[in-house]
Amino acid sequence: MDNNSRFDRRDSSVGDSPMYSRLFIVCSKGLKENDFRDAFSKFGEIEEIRLLGDKGVAFIKFSKTTEAAHALEAMHFKTLPGTQRPLKVMVAANRSDVASDDVEKYRRLFVTVPKVVTEDEIDSEFRQYGHITSIILQRDHSTGESKGFAYVSYAKFSQAAHAFEECDKKYRAIFAKPKTQKRPETMFESRIDNLTRAPGSLKSQQYLVSLLDTPTSYDGFTRVMFMCCPQFSQRHMERLFDLVPGMIQCKYFVDLVRNVGKGTVSYSNPRSAAYAVEKLNKFEYPPGMMIFVRPDMGFSGNDDDFGPNDFNQIPGAVSKLRNAIENSSSSNAPDLSQLAEAIAEASKLIKKATGTVTDSNVPDSNDLSYCSAKLPSPQPLADVDSPVAKRCFLVCKPAPPPLSVLRDVFCRFGNLINVYTLPNKTVGYARYASAQAADKAIEVLHGAEICGVRMKVLEADAEAPPRKRERFDDDRY
Repeated sequence: MDNNSRFDRRDSSVGDSPMYSRLFIVCSKGLKENDFRDAFSKFGEIEEIRLLGDKGVAFIKFSKTTEAAHALEAMHFKTLPGTQRPLKVMVAANRSDVASDDVEKYRRLFVTVPKVVTEDEIDSEFRQYGHITSIILQRDHSTGESKGFAYVSYAKFSQAAHAFEECDKKYRAIFAKPKTQKRPETMFESRIDNLTRAPGSLKSQQYLVSLLDTPTSYDGFTRVMFMCCPQFSQRHMERLFDLVPGMIQCKYFVDLVRNVGKGTVSYSNPRSAAYAVEKLNKFEYPPGMMIFVRPDMGFSGNDDDFGPNDFNQIPGAVSKLRNAIENSSSSNAPDLSQLAEAIAEASKLIKKATGTVTDSNVPDSNDLSYCSAKLPSPQPLADVDSPVAKRCFLVCKPAPPPLSVLRDVFCRFGNLINVYTLPNKTVGYARYASAQAADKAIEVLHGAEICGVRMKVLEADAEAPPRKRERFDDDRY
């Protein structure tokens, strides 16, 4: 095995000064410090020689970068007296640098130049230090003007080191970082430049919509329905769905019964709505909690808009509700149907005015299939005092689903006594009065997703019998 594969040439020194002045050497075992000092001192002042035990590895620190460069070029693959193995000499990468075998980074300088300077003028200034292989003056792609910096590459490390040490300080020369291989451009990234060159005849939002990569069929819907984690606010959901161009309105509320967030989002065109369903359905937001999005096929386009006519109806609805309450309280036989009608009318106007979602348009949690497993029909709970035949241990990360949802899921296997989660924990238990029901729950629900949470459902240890209180005999006292 090559020693270079077993030893990282990063040095423990946090930052060498000057840069690239420390060498990493793979050599024959048994060499001493004096062997290296005799061979390398002719290249300049040696500040430190450090051997890694009897491993065949050494570090040599010079006082200048040029000294280290000349030593590397002269001693690489040379043999020391009394040895047969050639030295392998490399620049030591300190902890603040990236370990790389790219030798080009030791030959390339980054220099700051006035914006009026040309490539020929840079060549005239830097050729005195060695053979220049390339000069790249960075220019603005749209205007062609210089950005005020350039890359100067030399044929040898020592030549670049001389320019680094001796050129005018106004150039602020440093060794350039290694070039990185550019990854292939994605389809979306290839279109980014086009977004800034939208045809003048189209509005910017319309042009963004025209570039969406969506299915060929949009089914004519312009509104979507969603269900999400209840911890979100209206602003959170608006910002998420506004990532898709064309959003007009987002309505959101928290279903306190099921402890989930629900709402609808209207878009200006079917393409945007279809794109929102395609990209955001089952998107983990936050990580570990899925958001469910589906088309709202029953949306007519204006049934929830709160207009001037609705606003004018509010005083009448309030008066009607007040009168119905007064009549009901003063009558021995109140007209409950009149009271219910007044409450419903006032509630509908208030919901529209506050931007919430009407009951007829909220997503149906059951229809959105908050459990990924195929479930049987709900079954009644067992008596709370029933003996526990078997318990299921639940692990639900990052957070347990709502208890109402867990109860609805686990009761479908029959004989469920209760299900609960531990406070501020990600675990819980389901207690069954039938071992067969518990086994079926484990079989179906282990690995399933409930409200976007991946569940582990395992057989729990039997409950320990309650500890009996010790009885004390008064005669003993």
